[in-house]
Amino acid sequence: MEGILRALLSIRSVEFDSFNIGIPGSPFEPIGIATAVPDFGIHSGRTFIWHAPPGILPITRSELDRFEMDSPDGFHLILSERPTHSDCDPIDGTKFQIVPPNQISQWIGSAVLSGDIVASAVLEDSDGIESNDVSNRSIEEELQVLSSKIDIDSWTASRGIEGFSSSPMLLEARIWRVSGNLHGPSGSSENGQWTILEDPWSQRLSIIGESESMQKSPNIRSIEPPNVNWLSEDRLKIQISKIVEERRRGDSGEVSISGTVRSMLLEKWVLDIHMAVIKHHRIFIPGWLINLESDKILHGRNGRLYDLVPLK
Repeated sequence: MEGILRALLSIRSVEFDSFNIGIPGSPFEPIGIATAVPDFGIHSGRTFIWHAPPGILPITRSELDRFEMDSPDGFHLILSERPTHSDCDPIDGTKFQIVPPNQISQWIGSAVLSGDIVASAVLEDSDGIESNDVSNRSIEEELQVLSSKIDIDSWTASRGIEGFSSSPMLLEARIWRVSGNLHGPSGSSENGQWTILEDPWSQRLSIIGESESMQKSPNIRSIEPPNVNWLSEDRLKIQISKIVEERRRGDSGEVSISGTVRSMLLEKWVLDIHMAVIKHHRIFIPGWLINLESDKILHGRNGRLYDLVPLK
């Protein structure tokens, strides 16, 4: 996480420079110095930026007091993956600003979707690793991530959830490119192409429209689904056939004494799956790793929680 924060600060802050002035025994790790960090309302002045890694306990008043005595003179911005204890209120805004976990997660997530964090990456070799292990990806291959459909702050507020840590991550999925012929009545046919998302987390297929925005995949943590969640080849073909099948209105007419009576019938147009060309590539769905009573995965498209264990 510290590397991601440093990389993003180098883009989004003014005159950012890394520094390594460690304070022995301090719970905060140095990230850098900047003259302004507009994303957090800091528009001028020398600012020391620190990172508070995840921990079991929240940040307390005593920690801040010790840090104030040992740290360099100046204003301090603390990017925290730990919640803040109530005994810290009120925080002296002339000396400190603590950015809570939810705000950090939203900040990084927005940077991912806007393309400020851009990398070409693949999953590391997972030999000997469980399929749902979290891994860092190396920069080797250009991949893409779909846009998120939920806002984590709105999601947590609507459920009354607070006091948890979260970090953005990517959930592996697949895009299937399908091209082939739809066969209708009386031997008629029509060529078509479809882009289909296979989401192994929700175990559903859905057609992706041309308006669906995709970004280059950032170099952040990603996770693979359990292997059993991917559709088998036979099952995949059945599901693709169903999802691209169309029902179209057709005309049929009968002549009576009073004239022509027309009735509208629904005609089935079916994909010739045996002759269709089907190819796939990997894609990622935005999500968050959040810690409630246990670690959960928050899906950035459907807003559902999934366990960090093989799904049934």
